[in-house]
Amino acid sequence: MIEVLHRAVRVLDVLRVAETELSIRQVAQHAELSKSTVQRLLRELVDLNLASQDPSTARYRLGPRTLALGSAYQRRLNVRSAALPHMTKLRDSTGETVGLSVGLGDQVIHIDQVESASELRAMFEIGRPLPLWSGAPSRLLLAELDEADVQRIAHAERRADLSPINPPEPNTLIELVRQARSEGFAVAIEETLPGVSTLAAPIRSSTGDLVGTVSVTSPTIRMTPEVITLLRPQVIDAGHAISAELGWLG
Repeated sequence: MIEVLHRAVRVLDVLRVAETELSIRQVAQHAELSKSTVQRLLRELVDLNLASQDPSTARYRLGPRTLALGSAYQRRLNVRSAALPHMTKLRDSTGETVGLSVGLGDQVIHIDQVESASELRAMFEIGRPLPLWSGAPSRLLLAELDEADVQRIAHAERRADLSPINPPEPNTLIELVRQARSEGFAVAIEETLPGVSTLAAPIRSSTGDLVGTVSVTSPTIRMTPEVITLLRPQVIDAGHAISAELGWLG
């Protein structure tokens, strides 16, 4: 029974990523299963409304029940509840404060954190909007925008409730955004607050859209280049794990 379930999920995954309806032969090829096995599985999946067959072409696509299941799953999730266990695990492994941030227009807002137990620690101010032109989480949010919006935000008149102490110049910011887009993470050394540095990674929804960032924030005295190299895969892995909770399959 377990093997049957695994094979059924493989068939559903093939249908999930297909841009067009597929024949039994195509499904079998992509799922690496025999045609007879796929035919039996598809028959059961159609009966359960997990797959649908076009009567005119005899080809298959996902069925309506998959949408109902996905919608029910999404309704029961939010970024904060999905992120908290992984943020706690990241805090425990790094010893540093771990934050969760989301975008709001041309601003970024820290919505939750798990604090470091160290007496010398860095913390976020929860709920206070920060500008997109400074900080590691902001860089990742900007990386999702098209080039015109990045240029607009980078060169806009810089006003904010909380003024970063050392924001990058517009052209430098644009290059840093391109780097974050390419590398899948961002680092900011004492840009927003004195003596505080941050390493951030993206969090994605089931559709691949950026819905937030997870970050490690530390006193700069501990955030050395060597430590950043060690922390980077841990922060990226935490972003992937939270994204998986939200339905992103990578």
